[in-house]
Amino acid sequence: MNSVVARMNGVGRNFAQLGQARLPWLMLLLLLLIHVALESRGGHLTLPWFYVTFGLTRDSFLSGKLWQVVTYAFLHGSWIHVVANTGCLLMLGTRLEYYLGSRKLLKMIVFGVLGGAVAHLVFAAAGESAGPLVGSSAACFGLLILITTLSPESRMWPLPVSGRHLGLGLMAGSAVLALIDPSLDLPIFPQAGQWMVRRGLGSWFLIGHACHLGGGIAGWLYGRWLLRPRVTLERLRLERARREAAGGNG
Repeated sequence: MNSVVARMNGVGRNFAQLGQARLPWLMLLLLLLIHVALESRGGHLTLPWFYVTFGLTRDSFLSGKLWQVVTYAFLHGSWIHVVANTGCLLMLGTRLEYYLGSRKLLKMIVFGVLGGAVAHLVFAAAGESAGPLVGSSAACFGLLILITTLSPESRMWPLPVSGRHLGLGLMAGSAVLALIDPSLDLPIFPQAGQWMVRRGLGSWFLIGHACHLGGGIAGWLYGRWLLRPRVTLERLRLERARREAAGGNG
């Protein structure tokens, strides 16, 4: 009975946080407006130049289109894509904004986007056949890994696993899938990817796993930075006393 009441209270608290959220709703509205504007003009089928210009590819980035490491996150390939990402940003971002504030949330979103871009540029296939990376999933992944880093012992509903194990599992899965991508020229690893393609699982490699990994690493690093030991007046006094005692003994 108590567990049921606790869950009901938790649901009410989550709805209250949604009502108080600002930045997550702003991000959701911005991404949806951009997608609506592009879809009303035919989307990537009739505006391929727009996605090539503002999506992320290694060749374009190295040719001078440096803005792509940010702008790719504002574009999405389909309605399912944008709804999934905005939903994640809203649910995860609302929770983090409530506990950390809007500034730290915005920093995490930016770090996740940049981390995803760097990882994609390192691992992604090059050449004319490589399509542009689009979507804000790196930011979503960063937010999720940040939550699991800050609260490693909490249960991540609806999965019966702790935050620590969920974070490790997602990071490991993204790393493996990024390495076995058959479009890469890495030795040994792509053979596993080719095996998956032959069994009808080629669609798994249409997802930016390297991008997710980069966003997750950014979330983990930012979480570790937030958990760093804080400098307090009491700690400074103890260190000063320790140095004076050491000097006196010398």
